[in-house]
This record gives sequence, C-alpha cells and structure tokens, in this order.
Amino acid sequence: MIAKFLCVTRGSFYRILSLSHTETILKSKLKNVVSKYLDNSLLLSGGLDSSILCYLMRPKLSIVTSLNVDSQDLKYAKNVAKKYSDNHVECIVDFHDIVSIVPKIIKTFKTFDPLEIRNSSVIFFGVREAKQNGFGSIVTGDGADELFAGYNYLQRYFADLKKLQAILDDLWKIMRFSSIKIGEVLGIRVNTPYLEKPLYDLATAMDIYEKVGEHEDKKWGKFILRKAYEMELGSIVWRKKMALEQGSGFDQISSKFGGLIDDEEYAKESKIVALDKVIVRDKEHLYYYRIYKSFFGCPIKEKCNSPRCSLCSACLTYPKYCYTCGAFPPV
Repeated sequence: MIAKFLCVTRGSFYRILSLSHTETILKSKLKNVVSKYLDNSLLLSGGLDSSILCYLMRPKLSIVTSLNVDSQDLKYAKNVAKKYSDNHVECIVDFHDIVSIVPKIIKTFKTFDPLEIRNSSVIFFGVREAKQNGFGSIVTGDGADELFAGYNYLQRYFADLKKLQAILDDLWKIMRFSSIKIGEVLGIRVNTPYLEKPLYDLATAMDIYEKVGEHEDKKWGKFILRKAYEMELGSIVWRKKMALEQGSGFDQISSKFGGLIDDEEYAKESKIVALDKVIVRDKEHLYYYRIYKSFFGCPIKEKCNSPRCSLCSACLTYPKYCYTCGAFPPV
C-alpha cells in the first residue's frame, strides 16, 4: 500500500515537473510570436485565448462584438480590456444589422449552415470595426481550442485521452477559420499567433496529458494554457468555455430569423425545397437556403467526384461534416 502510494506520488511529481517545463517553453514561444503584432488590433471575447493575447500585446485597440448590451463576452472583455488595452470598442449590433450582412456571409462561404453563419457574422462585425478604425491588421485567438482541446464537445473524451488524441489528430487535418477569409473580403490582414509554426509544432507534439487536467474537482481542456497564465490573469483563466455564438449572444438570432417566416409559408416551402433534394431543419435554415440558392442554385446541380451530403446533396469535402448545410453526420 505504501509502495503504491509512493509510486503514484512520484508519477504525479514528475508530471508536475514536465508540465512546468512545457509551460515555460509555451510562454516563451507565444511571447515571441505575439511580439510581432504589438501595433495590431485584437478581437477580444474575454475568454482564455484572446485574454492571453491581450495581456501579451497590450493592443492599441481591442474589439468585442455583441448582440445587444447584455452578452457574456461584453462583460468579460470589458474587464480584461481595462487592464491591458489602450482603447476598447464594444461593437454592439442589433438584428437588423445582422440581416444586412448575412447575404455577404453566405456568398463568401458558400454555405447555409446556421452555425457557420452566426459565428462568421460575429467575426465579420469585429474585423470590419477594426478596418473602420484605421487598422490594416487584426489578431485573433483562432486555433487554441483545436490545438489544446478547448471545445466543449471534446469533454466527452476526457475519460479516454487516447481517443481524444485521435480526435484532435483528425481535427488538425481539416481546421479552417472564417476570420482569414473575412479579412480577405474586407481588406484587412488577420494574424493568428496560436497557429504560427512555433506554437503549432509545440502544441501538436505536446502530450495529451498536458492539455487536460483537473481544477476544483473538474476536468478542463486547454489546461496547460490555463496554468501557464493563471498568475497573470487570475480567475479569467477558469472562465467556462462558451461557443462564439453563445458568448456574443448571436445564438438568439435563430428564433428571430424564424419569426420572419410564418408556419404556413414554412410548411409549403419545405415541400418545394425537398424537390431540390434539400432538407431544411427549421425556419432559420430555410431563410439562409433561400439566399444560398439565389447565389449558387441547388446543390444537387453541382458536379462533384466525392460523396454527396444526404441532407442537402452538396459535394462533401470532409466526410464527417457538411460545410454547405451543417449536417453532422452528413451521410
């Protein structure tokens, strides 16, 4: 019994040493990468990833996007910006603002996936705000959730870290970030420090046991990032992960778009859309599909050499998710 206790303690001790060593390397590499962007603006949600960047950059301008005035991101970003940002802009939009830019989002990404449209809309407003404030570049926290196991859906694999590593390996092959394309459309450079080679190489080679750890009887992803900056950022590092659409309040637009189509219209048009070999999940989905079809026509008419999505007939570029309609799984 004593021998077993000593063994566990010794193993934990060496793991702590390893974690501390990797933290030091991580902080050094991230500081070096971020040092190139001290004159940039920053998209700041007040979550872990962007708060670390804000602390390191001390940006000339930080921007948070919110639907109305009561989102969680608005509150957290304000607290971080008070400490580390020269100037902070709260880009508060209403539903009519979102309606006006949705066609551009759909055309840019060739999608009627509600999740993609909501999240990309949040980013669009923030990047546009930086452009309107005279900045030619902006920094985002893209990549940290993918590299360090931060997404909420990954928590289901915390009990099987080998499985989690396999999931991450697949995820790294298909990572895509709408901020890059939005930057191209708006004519502003988007910089993603977490995805630059020094950080990417370190993160992908890192032991999965350094990415998931326990704090106050709960397992957390991005554990090494949290521990690395806990002293500097305090309790913000333990902010519960919120999806971009939730933290910004943009998840509320689903019902608002639904309110633009009445029940009779939805029932009738759903049958017509079915002739396109497309299944719409709700009124919001139908609203987006109308716009998509006006730009690109029916997905079934597109020529492709890959399998098609069973819910919208679009060509699949990735077998586990349809980037056109948002089906998961798509076959």
